[in-house]
Formats: sequence, C-alpha cells, structure tokens
Amino acid sequence: MLTLILRSLQRIKMLTIVVSAILTVFQLAIVAYATGLESHHRFDQLEGLIPEFVRTAFGAALMSFKGMATLGFVEPLIVMMIVQFAIYVAAEPAYEVETGLVDLIMARALPRHRLVTRSLIVMTAASVYLPSVLAISLWGSLAWLADPGAARPSTHVVWSLTGHLATVTWCFGSIALAAGAWAERRGTAQSLVGVMAVGLYLVDVVAQAWSKVAWTGWVSPFHYYDGPGIINGATHPARDLSVMLGIGVVGIAFWTARSAGSVHINYGYGP
Repeated sequence: MLTLILRSLQRIKMLTIVVSAILTVFQLAIVAYATGLESHHRFDQLEGLIPEFVRTAFGAALMSFKGMATLGFVEPLIVMMIVQFAIYVAAEPAYEVETGLVDLIMARALPRHRLVTRSLIVMTAASVYLPSVLAISLWGSLAWLADPGAARPSTHVVWSLTGHLATVTWCFGSIALAAGAWAERRGTAQSLVGVMAVGLYLVDVVAQAWSKVAWTGWVSPFHYYDGPGIINGATHPARDLSVMLGIGVVGIAFWTARSAGSVHINYGYGP
C-alpha cells in the first residue's frame, strides 16, 4: 500500500511544488498589498470604489486588512486552481487503465481494494494539502509583513476557511473518481469534471447576483462554500459541510461499486 501511495505522490511531485509556490507567492503579495493599504488608511476609500456586484462576490475580503489577508480563500482563480488540482489527482485510476499500467500492478497479485484505497488516500491528501498551504502561507505572511498593531483574521476563521475549501475540493475529487470509473480515460474524466466545476461555480455566482435565479444556487457545491460568509460569521457550517461531504460520499460510492462490479472492464483486475 505504501509503495502504491509513494508512486502516486512521485507522479505529482513537480506539479505539487509549482502549485504550492504559486499559492505562497500569491499570499505574500496579497498581505503585502493589504499592509500598504492599511498603513496609509485607504480601506475606507477602497470601500467606496468597489461596485456592488464585487461586494456581493467577495464581501469582507476587500473591506479591511484582516479580510483582504484571507482573499486567497475566495479568489476564483485560486479556488479553481486548488479544485482542478484535486480533479487531476483523482483521474489517476483512469490513466492507469488507459495506459495498461493497472495490469502490471495487478500482476503482483495485490488485493483489489488496495488500488481503490490508494486513490482515495492520495486524492484526500491533495484536497487537504493545498488549502493548508494557503493557511500556513497566510500566517507566515502576516508574521513577516503585517504591522504589529494591524487587526488579523482569527485562527477560527482561517481554520474554517481551510476546512470548507478542503471539503469542496474533496467533493469534486470524489466526483472525478466516479467519472474516471465511467470514462476509463484520464482526459475524458478530467475535462468532464473540470468543466463541470467551472460551470457550477458560475451557476453559484449568477445565483448570488440575480435574485430571480437564486434558487438554482443549491445545485452547486460552491453554494455551500461561502468564503465571505465565513469571514463574516454568517454561515451554517454543519449544514454546508454535511452537504459537500454527502456529495463526495455519493461519488465515492459510485466509484467503488463500479470498480468492484465491473473491474474486468474498468480496472483490469480480472473476472
């Protein structure tokens, strides 16, 4: 089992390093910029310049130093980068089927469940790792760059943002596992779920901005990851986390059933 996990981690090592570096640099830049605004007392001026739709999307993340310091947790490109990384990692089983590598692995007479467990462990680790990098970079940037008297985001808010982001990332990773069991090709599974993630994010954005279609927001997992609401303390963590975890569990259940019931088609484990 450990050998399988290490092999999977080795495949994504360089990508993980690059994405981690991007998140760290982004967090340093945001805290440095927020520190400049705070030292010149410009947040009050900034608030008057922000359009209403931007306030709806980012909320308190643009209104104060402690809010802007957490911008990485609500910035669409950063959130989508983390989600897409988990989708890429979760598509590994489909890659192994497509290339025939799974046949070589199973030639060693490994129990079937080990490949399933391996994939779930690596995807879960990826889902937790990058949000944690964002949180650690935030604290490091604050310690290095922030003025001593500046109001900082509370530990509870940072941990809550990290937990919610990790959960929505894991949710899409689980969906990607299920898609891989169905598609049998990495490109198909990854592109399908990747595009779906972007589409569902846009659904949530439109639902927040347009009251006539607000009811459509509930179909998107991003609806239950309300970064600005977490910063303001205006969310329902138990409900939101339960829904995202529930969606992920359904995806994993489908993937597990498909892998076990049709392994001769999907994973080459034998009859």
